Amino acid sequence: MLRALLVPVVLILAFLKGLPYRAIVGGAPVAPNAIAIDGDTVVGSGHFLHDFPADNPDGSVNALVEIPSGTTGKFDVGDDGRLRWARDRNHGGRREVDYLPFPVNYGMVPRTLSTDGDALDIIVLGRGFERARITHVRVIGVLAMADESGRDDKLVTVPIEADLQNGFSRLHDLAELDEHYPELRNIIELWFSNYWGAGATEVLGWGDAFEARQILDDAKLKYEEGPTGSGRIARHCAEDPRLRVRVPSDAPVRSLRPPLHPTGCGSAC
Repeated sequence: MLRALLVPVVLILAFLKGLPYRAIVGGAPVAPNAIAIDGDTVVGSGHFLHDFPADNPDGSVNALVEIPSGTTGKFDVGDDGRLRWARDRNHGGRREVDYLPFPVNYGMVPRTLSTDGDALDIIVLGRGFERARITHVRVIGVLAMADESGRDDKLVTVPIEADLQNGFSRLHDLAELDEHYPELRNIIELWFSNYWGAGATEVLGWGDAFEARQILDDAKLKYEEGPTGSGRIARHCAEDPRLRVRVPSDAPVRSLRPPLHPTGCGSAC
């Protein structure tokens, strides 16, 4: 209840102080239903991980945009449900991609838990959206990836809300993506293979919309059962009564229906 009252209170204070309503944080405007409380932190009307559903009755998925397309700052949802500029592990300053900016909107799906202990990653194709925007999207596939923590898959989606619709919004699967946007998947693969430096991440391949839904369903189930990894959701478990049930760390993870399409290959392969 107190968290829900925080946004209007901060907005009133900002108005009285003459501050702009649409703050710019990390080079991107903040969503209308969120507020920047400082240059590094954005708070919403609820806990970004726990207080919003993963998907909707119409079949769309909710994507929280942590990093808008065209920006370089690495933002994460913290244990307290606020969106913060991540800190660099080496120098402690703001963490930024030392590469070309993110070519897609990047974020997470609320009320999900992936195998690395964090919420399930999601990318939304198109121009940059507001930071901390929670928007309805259509899933068209999945980019299967791995890093030092293991599997790090990312749902690939398109925007469907009226004010965010673009050319990608007409797409329903990867075959249509290849047809209308030649070589785009190769661009995405190249970027995600190198944005943290050579060898830091690996693109394993692509999965179609059905495979993406399987990953989403698994992540929703893991969230309801409770965390097992060492990521930020796992660290939050001890403090959040909604995450009481734990799954053994060696519990088997249901794999994708084989095989994932190899890199550079469409859903028709």
